[in-house]
Amino acid sequence: MKLNDPSGFGIKLNEYFDVFAQDLATPQDSMRLVVFSQGQKLIDQKTVLYSFDNEKEMVVEAQGVLDGGDGTAVLPKINVRCSWGGSSVAETTLDVISPMPKSYEFEFVALTPGQELPPVGKLSTLKNVGHISFPAPMVGMPSGDSSNAEPLTWEDISVSESAAVNVAAFAKPNGSLFDFFKWSKDYNLYLSVFFCALEVLLGLAMLIGWNIRLTVAITAALILFFTFLTGYSAYFNKVTDCGCFGDFLKLKPWHSFFKDLVLSGLILTMIAGMKHNVPWFSKPFGVKLMGVLSVLTLAFGVYCYMYLPIWDFLPYKIGNNIKTVMTFFPEGERSSDSIEITWVLYKPNKQGGTDSITCTTAEFEAKMGEGYQFDATKSQRKKLVIEGYKSPIHDFAINNNQTGADMKDSFLNAEGYQLVYVAPYIDQAYTGGMDDLRALFTWGNANGVRIYPLTASSDQPAGEFAKANKLPVTFYSADQKMLMTMARYNPTVFFLKGAQILGKWSGRDLPEVEDIEELMQEVEKLESQK
Repeated sequence: MKLNDPSGFGIKLNEYFDVFAQDLATPQDSMRLVVFSQGQKLIDQKTVLYSFDNEKEMVVEAQGVLDGGDGTAVLPKINVRCSWGGSSVAETTLDVISPMPKSYEFEFVALTPGQELPPVGKLSTLKNVGHISFPAPMVGMPSGDSSNAEPLTWEDISVSESAAVNVAAFAKPNGSLFDFFKWSKDYNLYLSVFFCALEVLLGLAMLIGWNIRLTVAITAALILFFTFLTGYSAYFNKVTDCGCFGDFLKLKPWHSFFKDLVLSGLILTMIAGMKHNVPWFSKPFGVKLMGVLSVLTLAFGVYCYMYLPIWDFLPYKIGNNIKTVMTFFPEGERSSDSIEITWVLYKPNKQGGTDSITCTTAEFEAKMGEGYQFDATKSQRKKLVIEGYKSPIHDFAINNNQTGADMKDSFLNAEGYQLVYVAPYIDQAYTGGMDDLRALFTWGNANGVRIYPLTASSDQPAGEFAKANKLPVTFYSADQKMLMTMARYNPTVFFLKGAQILGKWSGRDLPEVEDIEELMQEVEKLESQK
């Protein structure tokens, strides 16, 4: 979700669409990545294909390493790393043999589904094959002919090669439902505004009794859809909160599902009592009234999309102190989650199979003494019993990538005024009003106001954005989720006294310098009266 989201409901729709798309995706075959050297198979790893991939590279890198062991013996080795699509999938070490050859040859291949691995030396008959040669110098011998050359050691040698694979030719296509949910992700924001407006209109239509059959039919369809959505999410534990009420109220999936069951019962009651409905207004006037209400409801949603929500339920709202919110701990709450751990243990039986039992941590040692075994990666089961308190602001962090400095403490402990520009995705930030923003930054630099331009984008596009718009600032990096929690508009400007939020504006409604100065005067006046 890279654009503005006034309610936060669009973000949840995005999660739901992702979940459905993943669950509906066609199971894919695997690629087999194999690396040979000196007639020896070093790596044989499988990796899953993805239907949305077009082309990927298999990269093999050989790096010389020295392991001195006890500090006296020098044992040269070659570290071999295999990557697929930019991610490391396997790594191993090749011991140097004696006598040492002039070079170590590596062959590698990406086998597509259905391909068999030919004998060693026959890999060249296949596609997607690569070869690298690792020169093996004598340890400590100079490189080249120059008398001033530094000794060439194993750590100096690193060679790599890649093979491009057209994975799109082998990936199985997904169905139309997968494509539908992937397509829907591009429109989740508009769908969230539409659903919010539709629900308000249906509620108003029920209140005035307008076209009750149509109103109840659409309402029942919506409730049925969301009951399935929340039930699916709760049963399979897919989405942590439903997003039905946006940022106003977070409901757990099961709570939301039970809420929808109650609504289903109420809508059944309305269906049974439709014949007793008496409209408040005549049909012509009712149509006109619903038309006006539709325009007003949609206009309200569009306004909140283009600016900021009328009611801000985010933890970074005007009046909140970021540091206070971070450190506040309600009385009676748990500081951490209560986790119940159980173990699934296995034991061979006389029939040649295995028996399994489930035990608690307290019973674990006794059961192990009875001959039971466990799988370190599969035996442990964790169940959340009581969820601990988590601050609404728990991931606040600001970093200066150019210096490597952590800016969090200096921001939270500042006593003066601070101006924060939040643009989660700098390439999609609204660029209208740059003159006002430039004036704010220039004024802030001249008056001792600390300026924090924050983005989740990398340094290069952030620097290009500042240069293109002639902004006298250097951007700092912050987590995208944190920035989306701070504001629902890209960008948003904050004005603070210390960590206390005094003002908050969308990029379409930036304040002028005079507005900030008036705000400062009001704050200083209030402080002088204390």
